[in-house]
Amino acid sequence: MTAKIGASPGGSAWAGVTFASIDSSATDHARLEWPRYYSERTHLGFRESWESLYRRFQPIPSYFDLAIWQRIEGGDVLQGLALGKPSDGKTHLTLNWVERSFAPTYLAGGILLPILACAEEYAKLLGCHRVLVKNPVDPSKYQRYGYRPYALRRVRAAYLCREL
Repeated sequence: MTAKIGASPGGSAWAGVTFASIDSSATDHARLEWPRYYSERTHLGFRESWESLYRRFQPIPSYFDLAIWQRIEGGDVLQGLALGKPSDGKTHLTLNWVERSFAPTYLAGGILLPILACAEEYAKLLGCHRVLVKNPVDPSKYQRYGYRPYALRRVRAAYLCREL
């Protein structure tokens, strides 16, 4: 996927990008580095730490996790994280948590497109019919990629959906 993105117009912004599973180096980076750039204008972080979220999702069969790293000036910078899980019947894959870095070195191309592309491909591999985004912070960011409001019966959360 990174070769395809890199060949596109503006693809140079993707130089040095790596997609990986979340691990302790990703959760450490999110805990130690990301809060330095939180503010009222950007983001104040989640109530739960990424370590806690990741530990909670690990036992779930077929869970989705993604860490987006970029090599900048000889060091690896965590640009984004995402966690999700499939429904019990695997009719859909839900992205429950998505966060990006607010550091000045933030990836110029953004992290949302690759996260959604990876989630959609993984959902197809699982045989899911759709990808849902639970409680999106800014729905308009997802709507530009074809996500629309979606209601699950007996569930109060807000969802956006893209049929596969």
